Amino acid sequence: MKVAAYAIALNEVRFVERFMASAREADLVVVADTGSTDGTAAALDREGAVVHHITISPWRFDDARNAALALVPADVDVCVVLDLDEVLSPGWRASLDAEWGDATRGRFSFVWSHHPDGSPALTYHHDRIHARRGYRWRQPCHETLYPDRIEERYCELSLVAHHWPDADKPRSQYLPL
Repeated sequence: MKVAAYAIALNEVRFVERFMASAREADLVVVADTGSTDGTAAALDREGAVVHHITISPWRFDDARNAALALVPADVDVCVVLDLDEVLSPGWRASLDAEWGDATRGRFSFVWSHHPDGSPALTYHHDRIHARRGYRWRQPCHETLYPDRIEERYCELSLVAHHWPDADKPRSQYLPL
């Protein structure tokens, strides 16, 4: 089974090393850089990611994710969707290989926030691991993955992803979306 991790990025150089250490278990890491000016694309390239420069105007997260998905080679079987401020637990690939079966989409634990001591706080199930074909992103913000002309088959994965967001990054620009 060939697995690719894919992401969109904008000015996230401070997360590159940690992100790539986590994503490296994939056969391929594809990142669609949407206009970084802080060296994100060059840092990703140095770490081994396949970086593409894209422009989405007017901005929509779903359009950016669909563009990134289109850059994943056709011979990939499974896609793992991450943001650069997210990391997967070590050994995630072995779990994916053992548990995927004939699924088209995987559900896993996602730690969205952490207590001050680093322990998990808000945790929920996420389902952003999917078959390469048969999916599209929709909605301009808080984009959601939808099946497209396929019958979904879910599997429950034992892997865990952690979100470590940049608290200084402004979010107000998303309000018009």
